[in-house]
Amino acid sequence: MIYRHLNEKDRFYIEQRLSEGDSLRSIARALGFSPSTISREIKRHTPIDFKGLYCHRLTSRCAQEKRANAKQGQAFQQISEEEKMLIHQRLSTHTSPDVISQELIREHNIQVSESTIYRYIYDDRERGGELYKNLPHSGKPYKKKVSRGDQTKIPNRVGIEQRPAIADEKTEFGHFEIDTVVGRDHQSYLLTLVDKANGTTLRARSEQKRTLAQ
Repeated sequence: MIYRHLNEKDRFYIEQRLSEGDSLRSIARALGFSPSTISREIKRHTPIDFKGLYCHRLTSRCAQEKRANAKQGQAFQQISEEEKMLIHQRLSTHTSPDVISQELIREHNIQVSESTIYRYIYDDRERGGELYKNLPHSGKPYKKKVSRGDQTKIPNRVGIEQRPAIADEKTEFGHFEIDTVVGRDHQSYLLTLVDKANGTTLRARSEQKRTLAQ
């Protein structure tokens, strides 16, 4: 196994796989790291992990700041009263720390990094505060991956193993391979049918997935 550090792409992959309910072992195997390395990564870089939230953007920024300045972890203690007031005002409207950081620079020429704001919120929670409840994703559970056995089955479905042998010979028109493409935000669906013999493609669009299955 080649030794290397986790990069931002790796951390994004970890976040995506965790949100799908995958195990640390499967994530580690896919990335080429040991399960203990992935576990330490999640524990080390989850400063607002009140409900199991792991954010690759925050993780990467925290890692960069740690390498640049070992004392950066205490930066939240240097936040002025004016900065605290502005942060509180924006958190009251459920604005995310990354947006708050950008707004402070743009509107007030105040530089407070996203990770510093997160650390400030975390410290507030440790002291009994409730700022964390104003985070946009506070308490949002992960979406568990549904096993194939739990998914709704298509009525009267005919398995691919039952198709006639001539279909694989690609000499006869009328044997189609079917696929469904899900649009952005799952608001539309595109059904594609490709003839195995000559590549003729048919497409049908629908706003409801159930319509395509009928």
